[in-house]
Amino acid sequence: MSHRLLFDAGSWEWGLAAAALLVLAGAWWVSRDLPLRLRILRSVVLALLACVLLKPSLDTLEDRSAKPRLAALMDMGPSMRAEDDYGAPRLKRAARWLKENQRALESRADLSLYAASGGARRVSFEELERLAPASASLDPAAAINDLLDSGPPPARVLLLSDGAFEPADSLEPALSRLGVPLDAAGVGPREVRPGLSISAAQAPDFVFQHGRFIISAALEATELPGSIIRARLFKRDKPVGEAEFVVAKPFEVFQASFTAEAESLGRESYRITASAVVSRGPSVEAVRDLQVEVIRQKYRIMYLAGRPSFEYSHLRDHLKSDPNHELVSFVILRNPENYSPVTDNELSLIPFPAQEIFVKDLFQFDLFILENFSYTRFSLPTLYLQNVRRFVAEGGALLLIGGSNAFTKGGYQGTPLEDILPVGLWPDPDDYRPGLFAPVVSAPANPLITLGESPEASSELWRQLPPLDGWVRLASLRPGSSVLLRHPTEKTPAGEPLPVVALREFGKGKVLLVGTDSTWRWKLAGGRDWRLASFYGRFWNRAVEYLTGSLDLKKVKFSPLPDRMPVREPATLTLRVFDEHFRPLPGTEIDLRTFWTPPDGRQRAVASFEREPGLFQIELTDLAEGTHRMRAAARRRGQLWGEDEAEFRWEKPKGEAPLDRKRLKSLAERTGGRYADLDRFDAKTLLASLAPARRERVALSRRAAWASPLWLFALAGVLIFEWLLRRRGGYL
Repeated sequence: MSHRLLFDAGSWEWGLAAAALLVLAGAWWVSRDLPLRLRILRSVVLALLACVLLKPSLDTLEDRSAKPRLAALMDMGPSMRAEDDYGAPRLKRAARWLKENQRALESRADLSLYAASGGARRVSFEELERLAPASASLDPAAAINDLLDSGPPPARVLLLSDGAFEPADSLEPALSRLGVPLDAAGVGPREVRPGLSISAAQAPDFVFQHGRFIISAALEATELPGSIIRARLFKRDKPVGEAEFVVAKPFEVFQASFTAEAESLGRESYRITASAVVSRGPSVEAVRDLQVEVIRQKYRIMYLAGRPSFEYSHLRDHLKSDPNHELVSFVILRNPENYSPVTDNELSLIPFPAQEIFVKDLFQFDLFILENFSYTRFSLPTLYLQNVRRFVAEGGALLLIGGSNAFTKGGYQGTPLEDILPVGLWPDPDDYRPGLFAPVVSAPANPLITLGESPEASSELWRQLPPLDGWVRLASLRPGSSVLLRHPTEKTPAGEPLPVVALREFGKGKVLLVGTDSTWRWKLAGGRDWRLASFYGRFWNRAVEYLTGSLDLKKVKFSPLPDRMPVREPATLTLRVFDEHFRPLPGTEIDLRTFWTPPDGRQRAVASFEREPGLFQIELTDLAEGTHRMRAAARRRGQLWGEDEAEFRWEKPKGEAPLDRKRLKSLAERTGGRYADLDRFDAKTLLASLAPARRERVALSRRAAWASPLWLFALAGVLIFEWLLRRRGGYL
């Protein structure tokens, strides 16, 4: 044993002050003619002050052998509870290996044990048998950072894991900070069987209708060298794309990409399949389902008017003013019976492009508007109306606006177009009646009619509108059709209220009939009541959205979830919120609430945070095995804006969970370490890679005498004694 004297002045300022004090004291010593006994007492005072300022301490030292530090990280992820062909859970096997090699490891290294999942914590050998897998998967970066923050840096790190974790972006900085080799011991089945899996499938959260987009998948092939993998994409059991890959290595990852086209609004389901024929044994297959939300980018509208009118002028201007509308309009300015003294090619008017409208371009549009148009006046073939019927059946939207030349007088009775109307036409061509009337709401709960904050408020708005002018008589209402507005007094021949606005679904599309061409009068209501200033525009915007299906689309949507969530926590879900034009709606404009119902059936509120405008993320922990349900509801300006529901299954890992040797080997090689399966991992080889123990001097104890109050008492006593002597000798 030896001793060491240390001074701990705390900072250079205190040391400088002590030196300055000693210099002044020396000058004071020689500047005064004092007796020797006083000079001795003053020297004692200076020595005591120097000790107080310099803070001397005495260390007791011992020379001993210092072993290199070895840190063992045990993966506590949920997959470590799986049993494999060794007949024991993986976590138990890892703990057993450490217990069996404890004496050898501690003889050559200063061993520290850590239980690692989302982070890492120090554990003892006594705790090994009581450890249980956590719900969160291993985060190597967080575990390494926690290890480095817990004490002196290790000389080497040993990771015992099955590789069932996803390396984060922060892993590289953590490995750089570690700066020492990391060895990996694989805990898993000893036999590697042929396997094929779809480890990841990606598709956009939403796509625009009629647009093309990419669906990609990562295919992992294990022990399939020489095999051919065939990957296919299906949409409603119809093949969309196919790709083939030749496997050359024992383990390979292939990226398959398919191009799909969004056909119909709403949620479209896709399935990715992968199969490979194994030379010995049955073929291996993998399946992955996913869904894509299809929304509309722009409303493509064809507007055909039989003659110029206030209705055509106002409605056309309104539709054109919205950048989300792509409008093509035609108005008949000269009918065939109108005499012209010159030929058509000398006129500035173009001939009526009937074939382009009804045959060539019809199916490129989402909404077809026929306003007060006479079919017979142009002697159009019946095939044109058959095309309109097929257009609606395949998902198109049709809007018919009445007038003096429409419906029966227009020649539609008995044609394919009448088959899809919500009403039966009046048998007499003289079906139009002029006159003012105020329509009555028949379906206040219909979303096309509900333009106020509540059905009652909407009905009040409808009652305050200016009257309409002119209506078309109709024979009957077809079964399955809905009357939205009716005439206050007129009846059908069957005694039913006369429909003014009626709706019918036909095939995949919708047909809306408006029996008057005077809705432009609603635009005048704003001069009398400011609450009605936007009524006209809101009604026709809703009509376009309702007919094309956009009003039915959810403004609040969970991103597509897999049938089974990956076995790791937290489980991350994303949610999108859109405005009326399907643009991202920031969280500052809505009140968003999200709810989670675990398998126990007890609903609870969960928090969400906004990653970017309109995109919200939810993280779930402590998941139980079974079906989990999610619900989200958003309110805007105090009214319900939209809601959505989703569900997924979460299952504990099964015994056949693979050992990801490739991931563990890559992690070890990046740090200069080595990888081996746990049953082949030799503790002696690991210890041989450690540096030999070194001799170092360790401080057993430290005595800081300056911290005792005796210094203060001694200093005060000497000063008092020196003062008494000076007074007695007559010195000031």
